[in-house]
Amino acid sequence: MHDLKVGGQQAIAADQPARRWLGGESPIWLALVAVAFLAAELTPALLRLPLGADEITYIARTSVRVSGVMLPPVHGQGAGLLAAPVTLFTDSLTAIRGWMSVLSAAALFAAVLCWRGLRPMWVLALAGLILASLAITQESGVQVYPDWWGALGLLALTGLFLQAVSGRLRPRAVLPLIGLASLIIVLMRPQNIVFIMGPAILAAVVVPAWRNRRVLIAMAVGAGLGILEWIIGAYVWYGGLATRLHEAAQEPPALSLYFSLGTQVKVLSGPWYCMPPGGCRGWAAPGESLWWLVFLGVAVLGLWLSWRTAARASAVLAAATALWVIALYTFLVPFGAPRYILPALALMSILAADAVAWLVTQAPWRKAAVAFACVFLLSGIVSQRLVLQREVAAESSGRPFQAEAAELRSLGVRPPCAIWSPSVAYYVGCTAPWTGGSMHEVLSRTPQGAGGWRKEKLANGSTVYVPK
Repeated sequence: MHDLKVGGQQAIAADQPARRWLGGESPIWLALVAVAFLAAELTPALLRLPLGADEITYIARTSVRVSGVMLPPVHGQGAGLLAAPVTLFTDSLTAIRGWMSVLSAAALFAAVLCWRGLRPMWVLALAGLILASLAITQESGVQVYPDWWGALGLLALTGLFLQAVSGRLRPRAVLPLIGLASLIIVLMRPQNIVFIMGPAILAAVVVPAWRNRRVLIAMAVGAGLGILEWIIGAYVWYGGLATRLHEAAQEPPALSLYFSLGTQVKVLSGPWYCMPPGGCRGWAAPGESLWWLVFLGVAVLGLWLSWRTAARASAVLAAATALWVIALYTFLVPFGAPRYILPALALMSILAADAVAWLVTQAPWRKAAVAFACVFLLSGIVSQRLVLQREVAAESSGRPFQAEAAELRSLGVRPPCAIWSPSVAYYVGCTAPWTGGSMHEVLSRTPQGAGGWRKEKLANGSTVYVPK
């Protein structure tokens, strides 16, 4: 009888599918990270997290609830459009949070996958794990905010840009994807053309090896469609483009130079919104900032290691873009909110993954390097989850909008009506001005006109406007 054990070349050939299925280049590792990210989001605390004030303005136009709450004129409608398949049919908080969680996990997988070929897949899975483990990422993933989607759009755009200029992907495949990523970025916020896309645009113009007219056209088409949506919205909701631009200029903060780096660093571990001088006192969690310092050091190590390899160009672009985003928010925004720098954190995760990969495969003193890498990853997962639980609890207790709306209804407030708080107005069915807007401007757009309302004081001290 012949020996049935397969050996030699036949054994290698027979074993190849299994190695491809679970090898270092398999996308399954990234898929597992996306599934773990989804599981981390589908937890009771996050699914029950009340809608925030900004979230309410993003979904108000695409909500099953009828209200006069307006999107602040400077913002884009992209986040609300992502939530619309659910918010148009139900106001169930669990449904909204669950839908955004599923979208976020799928988008994380897709955005990191855009880097395939620029890094081994197992390294990209590490990058996805680092990004997904951040507390601000996990909360942003269930929320209707534009910043997380701007981060994923930038992560995808940077990878696709590098694929295109290096010729790794065919133009017919990569150019539409570049346009789509650009569209998503600008739909979230029109100013993202500068705040997020600026380095990629400059790279395509300034770097000789990366000059590519078709790539620039693809980015321009995507960004142009995003701007077109904003312009159409100006005529539908704000009375014209000039009016929307004027009202957008009234929104705080005033365009000026600031230096908020200290504030940005403080809020990385909470509280996640800090408006100086009175809105943030002291340093809530200085000990937890140590992990962020290590994260920065690991990302810098990844950049330094990539400088001597074929990954140098992609690492430099990732680092320059991350620095660009942080610098603009540091010098142009006076308040702190870590969700604003999520695009920078997404690209820094690629650099950090480069460093971790080197530590576990090539570093001298291998045992110490592997131990450090494991401690870095595990301490990040654990400490960030603790930060998340603390901040979610604080935010849940600080969003009593439905209770306040119920109190107003008990006092007889019914639509049509107007009150100062958009968050409470959404649940009552009233209209309200946005931050920086005036009640006169809002009332003037109603069928009654600005003169068709009277001001009333309620028993609880609240002010409400009702038709005359």
